[in-house]
Amino acid sequence: MADQPREVELKLVLDPDAAGRLRAHPLFAGLEADPVDQRSTYFDTKGGLLRKAGFTLRVRTARGRRVQTIKATGASAGLFDRPEWERAVDTEAPSLETLAATPLEDLVPAKTLARLKPRIVSTVRRTRWDLVQDGAEIEAVLDEGTVEAAGRVQPLCELELELKSGPPGVLFAAARALAADLPLHIGMLSKAEQGLALADGSSGKVVKAEPLALSPDMDVAAGFAAIVAACLRHFRRNEELVCRARDAAALHQARVAMRRLRSAFSLFAPVMRREGFAELREELRWFTASLGDARNLDVYLAGTELSGEARAALLAAREQAYDAVIAAAGSARFRRLMIDLVAWSAVGPWRTRRRARAPLAQFAAARLDRLWEKVAARGASLAELDEEQRHRLRIEVKKLRYAVEFVASLFADAPGRKRFRDALEALQESLGHLNDIATARLLSERYGIAAAPPPADTEAEQARHLAESAAAFGRLRDTGLFWHPRQGAHSPI
Repeated sequence: MADQPREVELKLVLDPDAAGRLRAHPLFAGLEADPVDQRSTYFDTKGGLLRKAGFTLRVRTARGRRVQTIKATGASAGLFDRPEWERAVDTEAPSLETLAATPLEDLVPAKTLARLKPRIVSTVRRTRWDLVQDGAEIEAVLDEGTVEAAGRVQPLCELELELKSGPPGVLFAAARALAADLPLHIGMLSKAEQGLALADGSSGKVVKAEPLALSPDMDVAAGFAAIVAACLRHFRRNEELVCRARDAAALHQARVAMRRLRSAFSLFAPVMRREGFAELREELRWFTASLGDARNLDVYLAGTELSGEARAALLAAREQAYDAVIAAAGSARFRRLMIDLVAWSAVGPWRTRRRARAPLAQFAAARLDRLWEKVAARGASLAELDEEQRHRLRIEVKKLRYAVEFVASLFADAPGRKRFRDALEALQESLGHLNDIATARLLSERYGIAAAPPPADTEAEQARHLAESAAAFGRLRDTGLFWHPRQGAHSPI
């Protein structure tokens, strides 16, 4: 199984109404379209044996021919690069013979084979074009149809750009050309994952950040790409609910995803400071800032007792803030940003640098040291900090927390890891309460409702949160830096 073919594929999703415009795009002008109806059935045990092992098994039927495909899975956002094993089969059901010389050969013995049942069915009309762009050959595939699982059906309309030969950067150039004119967005779920989300009821629900498992043998470039993929998946899985339902919890998670992504850029900045880096960070800052007003108003409305004109004014302001979020998320500028983020992480020029090939764990430890120094320097004089300085400390704490969450799996056996993370979370939460008080005061003044009682805006409440912050910082300092386990409790203070 050493030299298996690898699939490099950029997945984009679009509104079904835009499929006609896609077909008429100049990129496909003069190209012959090859449409075909196909049905794909995904097999697994009731308990998800294959899914838990990191594989999918499907049999696809098209033009009277059946092909069985086994794919390695893994969290991704847009760019799929994964090994696969294919062979023609006579029936829709897998057999032991068809699993030979694949990773499932030992995983699915005869007694397990009988437990494999159809779990997900995808039925689509697939239209295919062959593109030749800048020395690369690309297969463009438009799938229009449905995914069905557990009695639930979901429409799908997605475009896959698969690299057949040539540089991967050409995939992104083609995607940018299409996204400039069409409502195309980075896709983060395979058809199998969409089916699983339907089956477990998580489709269309608020989603928190998924656990990130980084491998100790990863280099810096691979680690950054994995983190970007996780952040974009987190955002995209909440974006639809933000735009469709203006859901406050979904907006909060979408904003967290963008903040985590910005923290990842800060964490890896020493390796990535190349042409284009500053512009990409600035675009990321622009979109993240567009979410701020809506989130602040959600927090204020949830924590403040208001009625009459005051509440009506804030609700109207919230609608305007969400209008701005939805406009930004639907803009060509943002569509290009999402493609550029995936491109930068996957094929950016910074990846050729020697530091990008350095061991991830060593790099992560050095960067955590730097982040901790910033937190420790401000936290040591927490009681003397003014409001703006506490806000700066909260930002540094948040950056450290996200960085710790990103790389925690690299130090899975380190003593004190959980204590450090718990104390860090408690510090961020208490500083967040102090920031909410300050933000509520500003919003009251902005909307002319200063007479309304802002939430928890009393000296006693502020003193309590300040004391909680100091206690959390003390626990954090005393726990020690888990990424240096041999040093024990240590602080640069």
